[in-house]
Amino acid sequence: MKINYVKLHNFRNHKDTLVEFDDGINTLTGQNGQGKTNVVEALVVASTTKSPRTSKEHDLINAFETSCFVEIEVQRNFGKVKIEYFIDKEQGKIFKINGNEIKKMSEVFGNLITVYFSPDELKIVSESPNERREFMDTDISQLSGSYYNLITRYNKVLFQRNKLLKTERNREMLMAQISVWNEQLAALAAPIIRTRKGFIEKLTGPAKQALKDLSKQTEELEIDYVGAKGTTVEELKKEILSALEYNLERDIELGYTSIGPHRDDIKFSLNGMDARNFASQGQQRSIVLALKIAEAEIFSAELGENPVLVLDDVFSELDTRRQKKLFEVVSSYQTIVTGTAFKFPKEQAYTNFRVASGIVKKMKK
Repeated sequence: MKINYVKLHNFRNHKDTLVEFDDGINTLTGQNGQGKTNVVEALVVASTTKSPRTSKEHDLINAFETSCFVEIEVQRNFGKVKIEYFIDKEQGKIFKINGNEIKKMSEVFGNLITVYFSPDELKIVSESPNERREFMDTDISQLSGSYYNLITRYNKVLFQRNKLLKTERNREMLMAQISVWNEQLAALAAPIIRTRKGFIEKLTGPAKQALKDLSKQTEELEIDYVGAKGTTVEELKKEILSALEYNLERDIELGYTSIGPHRDDIKFSLNGMDARNFASQGQQRSIVLALKIAEAEIFSAELGENPVLVLDDVFSELDTRRQKKLFEVVSSYQTIVTGTAFKFPKEQAYTNFRVASGIVKKMKK
């Protein structure tokens, strides 16, 4: 898989930009604030439907405009795919695939698969469980639009259960209705958790090996899903339903649902210790890099073709050993990487684009 080109119109500080990428490594260089990250952000939105930098879609529109437009052509094993999206301050966001407007956001997933890495990705290890759930759900959704639909349906049912818990003051009325929402929530939660557990199982092996390579065999990584016990969907549904009933009084008092996949977590252990609390920033960076290497391997195996690596200002944060390992990984993929400057090995081939004030210029080799 490779991106042939991206066109940006009124996207962030890009008035009218066309970037035609080559195979292998493509670097976007320039001073900070010139628009390098905006280019890769546009690619990630096309891949995952959302920005890794903001939850406000209007932020993607040039400050002096009312709408923006992005077009990307992706070369797949089976042929070319054109992804377009429009963001309008009045109409919101609209996606088109090969000229056809999509009706469900799940239809966007699977057309462009990216592995995104930036210094902010340290939050996967260091910050709240929400960051780790987002990590899982985004990755799985890229491989399965049906999983995205499942999450969407779960969140709608969760909203209704929470609304009932928060607003229904007649206990008899609440008890008469809550069992229906419990049943629906458990039926949706069980396949979500089973899918997440399967993803973690696939991720653990390559991530463990990648971290060993980065640390010269001195650091051992373990990854565990923290949530309902059970292996099959049936076992998980029974476990969740029981937990919803057991925690009902607490949920009524809190006014929201306190258990389920929306509260689950991933535990990263480094040499037997909780990485969130005991790993140094350098060790956390190594864990995230190992996760990204593992992501790339999983996507390649599942897709039968390589994803595109999108690396935003990463190399400056890595020491020599981590840089060398990352070079080994990117050599097999189309990679789009930003930075103020690069010190690649002399034998490393790459295409450089210079970015200044939202204008991108391909440099001569």
